[in-house]
Amino acid sequence: MEQLERIDRYLDRTLPVDEADNLEQMLQIDFELQSLLDRVTIVKDAVRSAGLRNQVRDLHFQFMHELDLDQPGDDMPESAPEKAIVRPLWYQQPVRWTARIAASGLLLLLGYGTFQYATTNVGTLYSAKFIQYELPNTRGTEEAKTPLDALYQEGNYDAVIERFMTSPTQSQRDQFLTAMAYLQKEQYGQAIERFDALRALNGRTNRQLFEQESDYYMALAYLGDERIDEAYSLFKKIKNTPRHLYNQNVTEQDLWKLNLLRWKK
Repeated sequence: MEQLERIDRYLDRTLPVDEADNLEQMLQIDFELQSLLDRVTIVKDAVRSAGLRNQVRDLHFQFMHELDLDQPGDDMPESAPEKAIVRPLWYQQPVRWTARIAASGLLLLLGYGTFQYATTNVGTLYSAKFIQYELPNTRGTEEAKTPLDALYQEGNYDAVIERFMTSPTQSQRDQFLTAMAYLQKEQYGQAIERFDALRALNGRTNRQLFEQESDYYMALAYLGDERIDEAYSLFKKIKNTPRHLYNQNVTEQDLWKLNLLRWKK
């Protein structure tokens, strides 16, 4: 199967699971393949946008047709004599209506853009995207519960951090829970350090624990720390990975707002 077809099916979620897993592994190490995925994603988004524009155009044509049918004189008998009536030619009306609709749409777009520019900030976007993390009951033997679990579930984040700092062993689970405790306390820099340590430990042990969770919450930590570029990269990775645990939590509008925050810096 050609790479382009494989990527297209991957984005449509029709690629077999084993092939999707293999593709995701390749995306982590193949820059050109990741670039191709980005380009295909842009094209598919453009096609969806074009489809929406076509729907608007069809509604506009239908609207104009109904207006045309409602014009005086359209239902007059064919035998009625023609009268010279001085009035604007109807063929000019669609132009004016089109201009009005286009102007209204432009004003609406400008108004929406102005509103988003004025109201979008790090705090509002962070609050909108933050999801309270709940520890699952079981996650397998590789992720056995640690003394930090009970403290985290109680919401005692200071105790989580203190216990972690004095612990002789610091597992992936401990690193993740401590990162989340820092995130809850809005200490974003320290949270990023723990997420980085978790990823490094995963690399050394060749066990990718809490990988997708750390993608999402590290992106939030970057956002809270106003490191917008890093936040954008991680959120975009999640959005471009259909089988990612948090794929449905990242929208195109979120990426647009992150770009808006870039411009405002």
